[in-house]
Amino acid sequence: MLGDDVLKDFKCTGCGTCCRWTGSVLLIDRDIAGMAVRLGLSEPEFIDRHTRLAPNRIQLALLDKVDGSCAFLEGDRCSIYAVRPEQCRSFPFAWSVPEGCPVLDKLVVQQKNIEQAGKNA
Repeated sequence: MLGDDVLKDFKCTGCGTCCRWTGSVLLIDRDIAGMAVRLGLSEPEFIDRHTRLAPNRIQLALLDKVDGSCAFLEGDRCSIYAVRPEQCRSFPFAWSVPEGCPVLDKLVVQQKNIEQAGKNA
């Protein structure tokens, strides 16, 4: 998990990189309800068309495109941004990956440089 010193400076640039990581976008009931309404589908229709059983076998996850990116990613933007899943909303504050987000990668390097400079002083 990233430290507060890095997270306080995080500002998403909307590059879409986080939507291209392999893995599962796990859904909660509120996510399904909101996305179904946004897409004009009933919840069962949304589930049939846009979800799969998650690897944990206790939740649903969004389907991916063939390249592993989110099915709702269009260019670098989320086509359902206003109703995006809670997991997406909580990035990078509740979860992150070791590398891959250009903004986070830059902030982590800056923090390491600051820490190193403090050790050398």
